[in-house]
Amino acid sequence: MPKTMQSVERLFDIHKGHQLALNRVERVPDGRNAVAYVARSHRNNGITAWVREIDGLQPANAGDISVCLRSRNHSLAAFVQPRRFYTTYHVAILTPKSPMTIQEKLWWCLCLRANRFRFHFGRQANRTIGSLALPDGVPAWAAALKLPSHGSDEIGDAGVAVDTSSWVNFKLLDMFSMHAGEHTTRRNLGHGKTPFVSASAWNNGITAKVAVPPNWSGGQITVANNGSIGAAFYQPRSFTASRDVTVLQPKMPLSAAAALFICTLLRKESKRFNYARKWTSGRMRESTVRLPARASEPDIQTMEQFMKNLHLGWAL
Repeated sequence: MPKTMQSVERLFDIHKGHQLALNRVERVPDGRNAVAYVARSHRNNGITAWVREIDGLQPANAGDISVCLRSRNHSLAAFVQPRRFYTTYHVAILTPKSPMTIQEKLWWCLCLRANRFRFHFGRQANRTIGSLALPDGVPAWAAALKLPSHGSDEIGDAGVAVDTSSWVNFKLLDMFSMHAGEHTTRRNLGHGKTPFVSASAWNNGITAKVAVPPNWSGGQITVANNGSIGAAFYQPRSFTASRDVTVLQPKMPLSAAAALFICTLLRKESKRFNYARKWTSGRMRESTVRLPARASEPDIQTMEQFMKNLHLGWAL
């Protein structure tokens, strides 16, 4: 290992996790007085359920890091867990050997994810996680990063389920006009300044900057219907998109805050689709999304207020 690198096991104690199947724990409706259940997911901090604490089985501590060791596409998805948690199979728990700030832990999560290319569904990281090479320290900009505060809000506290009983299903086609991206490949577009949105779940779906004029001026939502199916992003700037992306053009005034709210709910719909059953434009035209409503119309104001109350640290 180069002198400028260090191993994971030098920084962390590595535990194999609880290896709990979800059907072996008791689920609860929200996060109040509950334990997080961390699965092999790259979304929602890896948390897929809230469960009741099991007598005699100690949850991992808040502040520990969860790392997915085996996944088809998301090996080494690493997250700092703010609450006590249990894990499913093939999820490791990293406990710092010396005190670390949250900024330092987030930096090491980023470094772990950067090793993802080494692993896939047939080559897992269970035995090699400890020997993975990491940088020799945390850069000054990361250590000094000011993090947003996620306090309570007017609609619901963090970790507490929002009451959706009065929400209404709206057809996507009634809210948006739908357009397919360009039938082209990235390698034919050259290197330039126009963001190229494709079927990726990362970096707002942008996988390159290309040398073609943008097809869209910004203000749209892009949804991957292949690859990372259901990856939905609000595009604030002009862009072009691949054929694997459906571009949703709002039929009504839609702020960035409300669009981000809708993107979150669109991602929840991705579990209905997979590689063999893609979220094609035809299926998307028949799809609905459940939203706050007022006078039988989407309640844009409530969506905006919910997002603004999250205090995410940027203007919406």
